[in-house]
Amino acid sequence: MTEARRPVLQLHALLLCDYAMTAQDGKISAIGIFSQITVSRLPAVHGRLFVVAIMEAAAGRHELAMQVISPAGESLLADPPRLTIDVPSTATTANVVADLNGLEVRTLGQHRIDLRSGERLLGSVPFTVNLLWQPGQAGNA
Repeated sequence: MTEARRPVLQLHALLLCDYAMTAQDGKISAIGIFSQITVSRLPAVHGRLFVVAIMEAAAGRHELAMQVISPAGESLLADPPRLTIDVPSTATTANVVADLNGLEVRTLGQHRIDLRSGERLLGSVPFTVNLLWQPGQAGNA
């Protein structure tokens, strides 16, 4: 691929986890990677989760947007995070660690987190919201 055709941003990994941090040397530590959230009732608020994105990136400034999408295709964040990354000319990759506090989920099923650069979808990571079965709940036989 020639330099002129090199993608400006290409997503290599998108993760959900309980906690993530970036070390001084640029390495990311992601702890408690998950793809399911179990709730006891709806609506529910998930206290804290981190989204980690690892991308190939051309040098320069890049504007990113993140959104959480319900199974019905609705946006869950009224004010989705907008992220700016500045990639130095000596780098070919960029990492993003975003902290989502107090994510409210209103429905069960498969949700997703989308990461976009402008109108272009860089990638999505799915997660499922399940209802916790509790002893004494009636079931259909």
